[in-house]
Amino acid sequence: MSGTGLSFGTKLKLIRNGSQERTLTPIKVSIDGKQLHVTVDTNGLEPGQYDLLLDGARYTNGVPSPGYLPRAYTVTAPAPVQTGSRFVPAGPSRFLDTRDGTGAMKQRVGPGGVVTLQVAGGKGIPATGVTAVVMNVTAVHPTEAGHVMVYPNGQATLKVSNLNFAPGQIVPNLVTVPAVNGKVDLRNNAGSVDLIADVTGYYTDQAGAGSALNPITPARFLDTRDGTGTKMQRVGPGGVVTLQVAGVKGVPATGVTAVVMNVTAVQPTEAGHVTVYPNGQAAPGVSNLNFTPGQIVPNLVTLPAVNGKVDLRNNSGSVDLIVDVTGYYAATGSAFSAAGAVRLLDTRDGTGARAGAVGPGDVVHLQVTGTAGVPAQGVTAVVLNVTVTNPTEASHLIVHPHGIARPGVSNLNYTPGQTVANLVVVPVVDGRVTFYNNSGSADVIADLNGYFTS
Repeated sequence: MSGTGLSFGTKLKLIRNGSQERTLTPIKVSIDGKQLHVTVDTNGLEPGQYDLLLDGARYTNGVPSPGYLPRAYTVTAPAPVQTGSRFVPAGPSRFLDTRDGTGAMKQRVGPGGVVTLQVAGGKGIPATGVTAVVMNVTAVHPTEAGHVMVYPNGQATLKVSNLNFAPGQIVPNLVTVPAVNGKVDLRNNAGSVDLIADVTGYYTDQAGAGSALNPITPARFLDTRDGTGTKMQRVGPGGVVTLQVAGVKGVPATGVTAVVMNVTAVQPTEAGHVTVYPNGQAAPGVSNLNFTPGQIVPNLVTLPAVNGKVDLRNNSGSVDLIVDVTGYYAATGSAFSAAGAVRLLDTRDGTGARAGAVGPGDVVHLQVTGTAGVPAQGVTAVVLNVTVTNPTEASHLIVHPHGIARPGVSNLNYTPGQTVANLVVVPVVDGRVTFYNNSGSADVIADLNGYFTS
């Protein structure tokens, strides 16, 4: 604390809603009485902002006075420690839509605005035992260029991002985020924007529940441009493609509960969206990819598999669809541990690799094991939010295990000057992952969200 006339006899306390919550205990004071070091026990305090009051000072809630500092102290929730969780597919179901008041107030989220979303206890999600949630978050018609951060409820704002957008866009991205008290927070950094969240599953630490991940070398399962996995034809308005996942390219024929796949829409003729959902079910009122004419838009999808299949539905115009599978869930495999979000790679400043944009045909190798809380041994895959910024040409980025031949897949697609993010679940073979830029040059950022261990 800074001030004048401070001493070991100075009595300070935290106040909230007019009542005393905690006393601050002096532990060190400067000779000139201008600096006082204190300690305070915040265990059991509800996260949020607290007023600071000097003992004996006049106090009127919300009105500054000598010896009173409003909202001077912020209490944040403890960082969740979550290891060994298993995935339970659910939905997909819409949990949040600020356009119509689903899950929050019916209003756009302004600059610095935070929406707290209750996930546990709703729409098939249990009230307890939820360690993390998997949901597709969509930013709708922002007024300015900006980004959205999704993080555990009550924690301090992270120095990372999940969605990046330009004015007027509709931008989705899959998010895997720890839940605190069954809730997560979504923060918009600039302008105003509507936010949507569609939940596709959750991680749990409950014994006997859920499935474990089995990562595979990324492989192309569907491409309507050349007939891979289906007919060689574009998908028209209302068209549905059924994709067989189980029993294909290393995925077992039985026991698959959910699939992890990167879905890409290629050069749609109209603005629209694609919905991916369990085979044979009615198409839910959610979306996974949103696009405008001529775009190439990818997004990671994790969803239940029924009969070893998933369905992809295009709502308008015609479009080509691509699916690259990176893993599946079954009774045995690897368990999930939340980590971060922590920035592991940023070629703009040399974090995690050499500084400088990644050129055409160039690669960046990132060490992921033994860093940022990730174990040195036993890691089978990592969850990374990967962002490309400042690209000079239309291109794509491939993220794959280090030490294997580059697979014929893609993770991010971008045009000159775009900032684009996409979640990636990438297998780990020797502790590193590789990022390959196809053409032009671009800066690459990777934020760790979690990892899987055998």
